[in-house]
Amino acid sequence: MSELLDLLDTLPWLPALGWALLNFVWQGALIGVLIAGALRLLAQAPARHRYLVCGLGLLWCLALPLSACLQAWVAGPGELEQALEFSSELLWMQALTELMPQVVLVWILGVGLMSLRLAGGLWWVRGLRRAATPAPAEWQLRLELLARRLGLRRPVRLLLSEAVSGPVALGLLRPLVILPCSLLSQMPPALVEALLAHELAHVRRWDYGINLLQSLAEALLFFHPVVWWLSERMRAEREQVADALAAQALAQPRDLARALQQLSEWQPPVLPLVQAARGRHGGLLLQRVRGLLQPGERLMPAWKLALPALLLALGGLLAQAQAKVNAGSEAGTEAAVLAALPPPAASEPEPAGPAASAVAAQAVLQAASSAPVQPTAVLAAPARPTTSGWRLPVNARHAVVIEEGSGRVLMAKDADEPVPIASLTKLVTAMVVLDARQDPQEQLRIADEDVDRLKHSASHLKVGSRLPREAALKLALLSSENRAASALARAYPGGLEAFRLAVRRKLQGLGLQRTVIQEPTGLSPENVSTASEMARIAAAASRYSEINAITSASKARVPVNGQAREFHNTNRLVGRKGWDILLSKTGYTEEAGRCLTMRMKEAGKAVTVVLLDADGSAQRLKDAAAIRRSLGR
Repeated sequence: MSELLDLLDTLPWLPALGWALLNFVWQGALIGVLIAGALRLLAQAPARHRYLVCGLGLLWCLALPLSACLQAWVAGPGELEQALEFSSELLWMQALTELMPQVVLVWILGVGLMSLRLAGGLWWVRGLRRAATPAPAEWQLRLELLARRLGLRRPVRLLLSEAVSGPVALGLLRPLVILPCSLLSQMPPALVEALLAHELAHVRRWDYGINLLQSLAEALLFFHPVVWWLSERMRAEREQVADALAAQALAQPRDLARALQQLSEWQPPVLPLVQAARGRHGGLLLQRVRGLLQPGERLMPAWKLALPALLLALGGLLAQAQAKVNAGSEAGTEAAVLAALPPPAASEPEPAGPAASAVAAQAVLQAASSAPVQPTAVLAAPARPTTSGWRLPVNARHAVVIEEGSGRVLMAKDADEPVPIASLTKLVTAMVVLDARQDPQEQLRIADEDVDRLKHSASHLKVGSRLPREAALKLALLSSENRAASALARAYPGGLEAFRLAVRRKLQGLGLQRTVIQEPTGLSPENVSTASEMARIAAAASRYSEINAITSASKARVPVNGQAREFHNTNRLVGRKGWDILLSKTGYTEEAGRCLTMRMKEAGKAVTVVLLDADGSAQRLKDAAAIRRSLGR
């Protein structure tokens, strides 16, 4: 389940969908109040007016969350930062944002169950149509005469079946009316005609199709009682509208009332599943008749059955939100610990091969970080937060922001504590693989050894998949594919042991004293580093043009088994309006929390940002947005 939540959390449309669903809770309640007031004013009006109001209300319910999702989609990624800025001080909004994967997952499961319910009903209707037998020719002729009176030009068939306990109209393009076999012999012909007129009125108004749309609305918005109330009220008003049309086509309109009364006395009980499957035409018709004959007898509305589950779900979400709020309050009170970045060793080797072309572009940062410390240099003592807002209450438990060129530490928070770094490991993996200068077009095969049996993480690469080394590198860095990173390490000259030895040499060359890399993916909690040393790793990785190009792209098309497939960057900020990201890598495990390292430019400043152990992806993005705002001041 946690893997599914993590997968959902990577989807770019998830926050918009989650907030649309949560906002609809109060929006739907407001719609219910407005529609209830309108129905009260129209209590003496014709039923078709109340039916129209209910239909518009249900359409309104569908339109609100849909329009919210479309607005977020059209607005594009640039709106994310504004939303994060707006909610920077609202802990309850932060807590709800953290729960978005759970909210969307519950919604998906609910929609799935409701869709199965609807599919079961349609399957029952399909079987009913096949099992029914044609009615006698005399009754088919009577049905056609009634259809002409009602102005119905579509051909309608009359069938008989023992599977129904009352008349029912089904179908859109090929409509039919099904009667119980025994009804023709047990009810006077005039009353049977009245019931047929009622069902033909449903056919004339395309009520079967409208009922299917209502069922879809119930499936999509199953969690809101107002949707169920509107849908039931709409069905009840629909029956009265059909009654009015049928009465106009009958020579004796009172025959319909007599037919309904006799039908209610004659008809045996119907299972709720069967009522739901056939669209509740007959079921609501009988409920209305019983309400007229026995005012004290009322059936429990369907939305009341869903209310206890809704209350339990809301209670659980509120409890989790309160826990997140408490955790966020404690994190917000931590003081930012500012520390200087330890200088790297002067013996750091330059990357060989194609990566060497990017050395000059990053020489300024490396020179600043490796130059002798001057008495007046900022690194001589912990940097003090300025009045420009660098005392940031970031959620990440370990963070550092370094200005490139000067090497000045703009902000640090517990930056020298070794902690798990999750998939940030893949930056080191990529550097070691590129240093080996192997053929980028050599085909690699995903083997059983590449399957994650530690965290059981999901993967887009099946065992047996083949892809070029260059493609595996893209997948490891862009979409953080663990199997791709593992395959790259296995294919290193000399195998995994040689790869691990090369990693240790790389870390020693970078002068990293507190960084330990045991395996290439970052799944192991034994892969640890500090925020300060991760900044140095990012600076070293930025010297590789391949790493810069891959991690600064929002998406890429990668050949897998000869088929081009599109993969997206795990950092949602890459490619978003207003963000100039030069290098990026995210990471997540339960032990490491949400991690991010990136090089970015803002207001003419180039900085390296490292965030380790944030409480969630939303918190991680909020921290990055706060840092970017401070750079622009």
